[in-house]
Amino acid sequence: MAHDWQNWIDRLKSRDLTQEELREFEDALREDPALADEYLDALLTDTSLEAEGLPDPRAWMRSMVASPLSSPIPRRAYYRSPGFWAAAAAVVLIMGAAGFFTGRSSVHPKVAMTPGKPEPVATITDADDAAAAVGLKIGAPLDKGTLVIPDQSKVGIAMRSGARLEIRGPANLELENSERIRLDKGRLSTYAPEYAHGFTVVTNDGRVVDLGTRFITSAGTKLGTEVHVLDGLVETYSSPFRNDLKPQDLKKTEAAILKDGKMTSTDYLARRFDVPLDPNLPDSDGDGIPDATEVQYGSDPYDSASQPVLLRMEESFRNYPIGPIARVKATTVGVEPAALWEGGGSFVSKGLTYENHGRTLITSNGSVRTLGEANVGSTLFPLTRLPANGVFYISYLMQIEQPATSPKSTFGGFLLYNGDKEELFVGDLSTGGNMGSRFRTSVSEEHGKIPVDGATHLFVIRIDRTKLVTDIYVDPPLGEPENAGNRFIRYQDVPVFDRISMRSASSGAQYPVNFDEIRIGLTWDSVLPLEK
Repeated sequence: MAHDWQNWIDRLKSRDLTQEELREFEDALREDPALADEYLDALLTDTSLEAEGLPDPRAWMRSMVASPLSSPIPRRAYYRSPGFWAAAAAVVLIMGAAGFFTGRSSVHPKVAMTPGKPEPVATITDADDAAAAVGLKIGAPLDKGTLVIPDQSKVGIAMRSGARLEIRGPANLELENSERIRLDKGRLSTYAPEYAHGFTVVTNDGRVVDLGTRFITSAGTKLGTEVHVLDGLVETYSSPFRNDLKPQDLKKTEAAILKDGKMTSTDYLARRFDVPLDPNLPDSDGDGIPDATEVQYGSDPYDSASQPVLLRMEESFRNYPIGPIARVKATTVGVEPAALWEGGGSFVSKGLTYENHGRTLITSNGSVRTLGEANVGSTLFPLTRLPANGVFYISYLMQIEQPATSPKSTFGGFLLYNGDKEELFVGDLSTGGNMGSRFRTSVSEEHGKIPVDGATHLFVIRIDRTKLVTDIYVDPPLGEPENAGNRFIRYQDVPVFDRISMRSASSGAQYPVNFDEIRIGLTWDSVLPLEK
């Protein structure tokens, strides 16, 4: 029998085997445990981290341990049955040790491991160059023991229990057995299909039991152990040792921190695996600006008196010639010297004003109005350099004028663009509805409770490039801290953009929209300056 395992796997998947070849394949694996082990490693390597729909090996185990490779189902019927090919791809699970998936220590005599040879508990299914350089190569079996993943490296692992792991370095973990690992440091993505229920991740702060789900675990910092559930359900225990504790459940899109014997809720981050191990950037001088941001703008991160300009860009629309926009040089504070206003729209002398909770936003004369006729009505300009990490804010005022007639197929709002690709839209997505937003990765538009009512509304977009989260606020209370804001929507991603645009359009009558006081800053207060 040729040992080209990838060829056998591909042919099993494509149903390109005769009955004679199938018989040869089964007999060879049955008679030679070494071949079965080789095939196991090859198949696990071929199985990706996100593989789904794999057959439940427990059922195969029970029948095959009782009667190895002599199924009561006739060979011909077995060969032609609808589930055969999925089962054939999992024949390795039958030929391997029964304890791989059942947790039993005994194995069938015909497939027993070589005396003195440790039984692998997992196989590496994916590894980048950094991992391969330290010996973590695709296809390598993993025994019980310590595993170290280099910094910035990603490694995929298939556990013999059926769980699929992806680990991002730097990471240190202990493979205790095929159903349990200990994570001392690092970020771990876990997927456990139905038959791998009970897979457990233990940390210094507690343990997480997988009940058939996908979740991210982060451990090894002063924050404690973070658990973010992407799908399904997990049980969390606030101690790694005590078995008398009552578990607490975490469901899809829920997140918590295990620390000091307690479980507390935290912000859910769908992309926690891609977020730094400690997503809270260092702020050595405690001035509220991360060190990385201060260095980028040339201020001293160790001196609280040394701060970058918090308001990075401001456009009040004053000092522009009243009338149509025609490649007018921008007087915007903070943009590139050669920046131009372009597109269809007009500068007007009247500015928008805004107040709530007894406080008034600083405004001035002048605003810009989009035409809203057909697709005419856009204004673009290059942006200032923004922080590569951490948080920044964008605020603006918007008023949608109420036309005398009800035009069809309208929209009007504020957009972030990367070249000619829309990244984020915030405003009126359709006639007669409420204000909404659309992100490039959204499968649908999001609508809130703010009506299209002709009033002036204040919008704030918060972009966190470290935690990979975008929050949108509408009409936040002035003079209050950020956590008092009325968050409209959260996106689990961040836009990549090089320009902003204000647009409105209609297939019928004009649909003008007014914009004013666009600000981009490093803090909440910097983009919401108040009249004294």
